[in-house]
Amino acid sequence: MNIYDLQIKVVDQKGICPLGYKVGDTFYVKDGMTPSGLCITALSALIPGISVLMVGGSFPWEDDPEATCRSCQDYKNPVIFEIRRKPK
Repeated sequence: MNIYDLQIKVVDQKGICPLGYKVGDTFYVKDGMTPSGLCITALSALIPGISVLMVGGSFPWEDDPEATCRSCQDYKNPVIFEIRRKPK
């Protein structure tokens, strides 16, 4: 099975993120390993998207089959992440 590398990028942020994430911050999933520096709350919200894109799947409701967006679970200070599959 092919495992794709992923880029996770902050594309929007409202309120005050306790970890200081800001638009443009970027994290990488390489060789199926968790990204360094990503908080556990955000990671738990991103796992479904990571799991699908990492193995070549896509989400039919997304315009781009190589990407999906997810929000961290802090409803008062949401950080929106784009997860994008990187070409091999």
